[in-house]
Amino acid sequence: MRNDVEVGPAGSFLLVTGSNMSGKSTLVKAVGLNVVLGQAGGPVCAEALRLPPLRVVTSMHVADSLADGVSFFMAGLQRLKQVVDAAEAAGAAPGPGAGEGASADGAACGGPGFLYLLDEILQGTNSAERRIAARTVLRRLLRSGAIGAVTTHDLSLADAEDLNVRAVPVHLTESVGDGSEGLTFDYRLRTGIATSTNALRLLQLAGLGNGHPDHAR
Repeated sequence: MRNDVEVGPAGSFLLVTGSNMSGKSTLVKAVGLNVVLGQAGGPVCAEALRLPPLRVVTSMHVADSLADGVSFFMAGLQRLKQVVDAAEAAGAAPGPGAGEGASADGAACGGPGFLYLLDEILQGTNSAERRIAARTVLRRLLRSGAIGAVTTHDLSLADAEDLNVRAVPVHLTESVGDGSEGLTFDYRLRTGIATSTNALRLLQLAGLGNGHPDHAR
């Protein structure tokens, strides 16, 4: 499935929501890969791509470390600190293409010297503190002038007024079938915040549902 993706202008971010397995992480990975390939002079998976020179920095697949005494949450914080520091350094010394937009018809994007891609950040703590921490990180990235894409299951992440006006919400979703049909995905990017969830449906499909009074029927 091809999707048209645009990230920017500076001071905004693409907010990618959607249910489990709908393609959020795959989308932002495709963005990053196409930007790197395009700047290296390689082929990109897009009908058309436009972007200025920029640095790509990501926070994905962080891991804890028993040897280093680093928890999953702390590992996420350390990686985000690297991303924020790099974005603020780039904002203090804008490079070629600063202030330009970037877009792709198919699967890529770009930005004003710095592009960040954050996938389900700060999962290792409670939801209330995670939301506050994630918003703090986003505000610093927005002040740096960087652009980026953020995936999240937290549909209220950008509800804060200052973030809401800068977020560009898009989502992916699924179709729910009966019996063996389960869930199907079309991997088509839509505008707005996600309107469906599927965690409990996946619980049932995995054979773990219908055994607790809190389970939705």
